Amino acid sequence: MHIIIKRFIPLIAILFFIGVAQAQHVRIRGVVTDSLTHEPLPFVNVVFKGKNIGAITDMDGKYILESQWGSSTLLFSSMGYALKEVKLSGKSNQEVNVQLASNSTELKTFEVQGKKQKYRNKENPAVILIRNVLAHKDENRGKTFDFFEYEKYVKSEYDLNNFKDGWLDGRGMEGFQVLSDYIDTSDLNGKPFVPILIQEKMAYVYESDHGSKSKEVVTATTLSGFDDGNFSSGVDQFMSKIGGEIDIYESKVLLFDKSFTSPISSVGPTIYRYYITDSTEIDGKKFNKLSFLPRNNTMIAFTGFMWVGDSTSNYGVRSIELNLDKRMNINFLDDMRITQEFRYTSEIGWHLVEDKMVVDFQPIGKTLGVFNTKTTSYFGFKINTEHPVDFYSGLTSVSYEVGAELKSKEYWDENRHQKLTESEIGVYDLADTIQNISQFKTFNTIVKLLGTAYLTVNKIEVGPMTSLMSYNTVEGIRFRAGFRTNLKFDKNWRITSWLAYGTTDKRFKYKAQLEYYFSKNPYRRLLVSYVDNTYQPGFALSSIPTDHYMLSFRRTPATNMFYVKNFKFSYDHEWTNGLVNTLEVNINTINATRFNTMHYAVTNEIAESIVDNSVTFGTRFSLNEKFIQGNFMRESIKTTAPVFKFKYTYSGPGFGSDYEYHKLFLRIEKRFMPGIFGFTDIDIEGNKMFGKVPYPLLVIHRGNESLSYQKNSFNMMNFMEFASDQSLGLFVEHHFNGLLFGFVPLVRQTKMRVVVSGKMLVGNVSSTNSNLSDPEIILKPERLGSLSIQPYSEGSIGIENIFNILRIDMVKRFTYLDAPNIGNFFGVKGLAPRIAFKLKF
Repeated sequence: MHIIIKRFIPLIAILFFIGVAQAQHVRIRGVVTDSLTHEPLPFVNVVFKGKNIGAITDMDGKYILESQWGSSTLLFSSMGYALKEVKLSGKSNQEVNVQLASNSTELKTFEVQGKKQKYRNKENPAVILIRNVLAHKDENRGKTFDFFEYEKYVKSEYDLNNFKDGWLDGRGMEGFQVLSDYIDTSDLNGKPFVPILIQEKMAYVYESDHGSKSKEVVTATTLSGFDDGNFSSGVDQFMSKIGGEIDIYESKVLLFDKSFTSPISSVGPTIYRYYITDSTEIDGKKFNKLSFLPRNNTMIAFTGFMWVGDSTSNYGVRSIELNLDKRMNINFLDDMRITQEFRYTSEIGWHLVEDKMVVDFQPIGKTLGVFNTKTTSYFGFKINTEHPVDFYSGLTSVSYEVGAELKSKEYWDENRHQKLTESEIGVYDLADTIQNISQFKTFNTIVKLLGTAYLTVNKIEVGPMTSLMSYNTVEGIRFRAGFRTNLKFDKNWRITSWLAYGTTDKRFKYKAQLEYYFSKNPYRRLLVSYVDNTYQPGFALSSIPTDHYMLSFRRTPATNMFYVKNFKFSYDHEWTNGLVNTLEVNINTINATRFNTMHYAVTNEIAESIVDNSVTFGTRFSLNEKFIQGNFMRESIKTTAPVFKFKYTYSGPGFGSDYEYHKLFLRIEKRFMPGIFGFTDIDIEGNKMFGKVPYPLLVIHRGNESLSYQKNSFNMMNFMEFASDQSLGLFVEHHFNGLLFGFVPLVRQTKMRVVVSGKMLVGNVSSTNSNLSDPEIILKPERLGSLSIQPYSEGSIGIENIFNILRIDMVKRFTYLDAPNIGNFFGVKGLAPRIAFKLKF
């Protein structure tokens, strides 16, 4: 669980130090119908009187309105109908059904229909209008020039929200009263908020070849608020998954790790229902308000409207608003709104001038939450200014000018497109004030301990606490104590060290590691370490150390471990965004434990140790890859761009090794996002070794003897069960999001999701490494097999998003069922449950 919390340290700290006392939360639902025909009315505005808090009705006339800042009166309004006010009772959960009367003064005849008319695309004026928009989208999307450039300003703000009046007067809030000077009210849903952090960026964007090539040069960046603190790094980790820039003319919009179908898409009429709900004139031109909503509220699609011109405006979109239906299967979002404004000029045509996204992130029920407001404005458009072809070359489309982060306050005052509000200006002083309050320091320390398993003591962090005591068959009870330095020690240097002792093998183990960061963006790091420790072949559980206390509970005894002494030197050099090379030197001495002595096949003599000194060259490449860069960590943001990883390793007598070999490793990762069907991750991994090696140096395939589900390991394979010197693995995992359960009435409300996976591995051990008459071959243990008979395969079906964090899979092993230590579940051999914790949108 500490791995989960780690990603949310800042949010949890900032939410809990304030407390969770709330005012009464009101939930109102109902249906709005026509007073004459009794048909449901879609797109009726339902708002609290005197507040900017409201909702609109769906295709069935239904609405849900939730708030704790509402008023005692609801207003119902829709074009063509008279405004209606309804007084509310004092109940927290109410049903208010309303009939609206037409406001037409002349009504000569009318027809009462006995049933609701079926929505049709055929001859529907709204569908005809959207098809005209689609027919002209290539002309109106601003991608018609050979060369196009403009200035871009981005302001991203994070605000604390969802608190009640008097929240600063509560117990433990001494010192926080300063926040009251910065309280404002959101125009998204009326919630009060306090600005916490603001990021700003100025850039110049160059496009060529009708927008197919682009280059962004960032000229200035600044960060106010909790700079270099837990808040900024953690919020970025989570908010980065919201998504990037949105092009409404693209068929798919990527947000919240999901692929939304755009309302301006060729398949839009099959996903959305469209209605013309209003019209107006702007600068002598007629524009129609085209409203839209998904045909099914579980679909990954938007609700909203756009103002669309007629043929005299080339059916251009002047503005658009995109919202999410709260019933959609997306976690932690209480509200969201995206608005875009377009303008038309005779020289450029239709072009985007402002883009604004507001997200109300609610991590813990109805308690405190966070607004993220990202505003992007575009200015200074130029066309047909030609640049050389190599100007757009390179692996990354974004570059930073030297000193972009060093611009003065005067520069920002003169160049930002929008002036900061008074509350935004005060964020600089506000952050410094909060971080010096003793209560905040205490809560921040506690939550950081829960999240990282480290306890901060001035310039060092003691831990990890999850490895203080553990158990395995070789060492018995293992005690460990360690520390690492933090930013207070140095921003570029980091020291990590620990000492461990086993009560059964009565041996000390230890590690000393030194890191130096030449640069964190681009990423350039030098690492030197020495470790004397136990070693488990085939262990590769993500984010879990080998002595984590949870691994004290294994399916099989840990008799297949080794002792290893390792000196490591490595250097990572990022040439440009997405391209990293690694040089790694390892000096290894592997020794057997009392459970797994190593014998030569011919002489049966004991091999005291194996010396394996190697050099590895690695490459990691992904086009325009995005990362979250923390103080001493870096995490890739998963996108649809493929990721390539390649390693070449050489070991030989010239390096003092006992054996000579060459080893190649290649891994390709790709995510596919087929819209409403969810997303699929496909990973392919291959290994090939040339040369003669003992079995501990073969490719020991990644097993998993814990109860946790591991995406990149074989969950029903034991540690050190299979080895190869050439292999090929396939990992496929598909997340349906809310697609399947979205059609099950009672299950739909739980927001649980279906996930399926399949994994296959083929490989073998060549005759070079399996010839038992060779005196250099070491006998492998009986439990270590090869894959020469048939592929190893397993599959799983699971339910994720249980309580927003839990995933439970039933994993089935299909092959090698006669192997030892293969468990069974309800009498089915090779079947077992696995769990995982992961917070996802």
